Amino acid sequence: MSDMKVTVGGPDEVRGFVSMLHDYSSWLILHRFPELDHILEWENPGPVVRQVQRHARAGEMRICWDLLDRVTGGSVLTDEAPEFAPPAGEPELYLHFLVTGLRFRKLSMAALVADARAEAARRGARLLRTHCWTGEDRRFVHEYEELGFTATVEFEELRSDGSVWPGQVLQTRV
Repeated sequence: MSDMKVTVGGPDEVRGFVSMLHDYSSWLILHRFPELDHILEWENPGPVVRQVQRHARAGEMRICWDLLDRVTGGSVLTDEAPEFAPPAGEPELYLHFLVTGLRFRKLSMAALVADARAEAARRGARLLRTHCWTGEDRRFVHEYEELGFTATVEFEELRSDGSVWPGQVLQTRV
């Protein structure tokens, strides 16, 4: 059993959630994937902040906490998939923005995915889907596979600067 707990996040957690997204993206650029600097759109975080605020107001943001009540991760759960994901053809829950701090990455990811599975079951959805950046080594795809997801559709999303963000849709049965 994990020492992590997951709760529904609200407007008070938006700043910490967005900071985690930014910090983790910055760490990835610096340490693992310098090419991400050209495809992440942090030069104007306004749209990301507004999107996270909207999810928080709708009760769709989840926050992962450790035993000392420190935020270790977060995610967003919605009934709708992004445009690039093919229609599921059945009720689903879609996991967006899964982000964690580096120190408790595996534990936080596992807790947030377990929470998403439980929420999907509670809502009567038998399918949980998500997506991630593929990168050159598909590291993030493999992390989701370790959590029980299966890779399905690859996609490329055109960014506002004309660059392409390569991604993978993944799914698991609940």
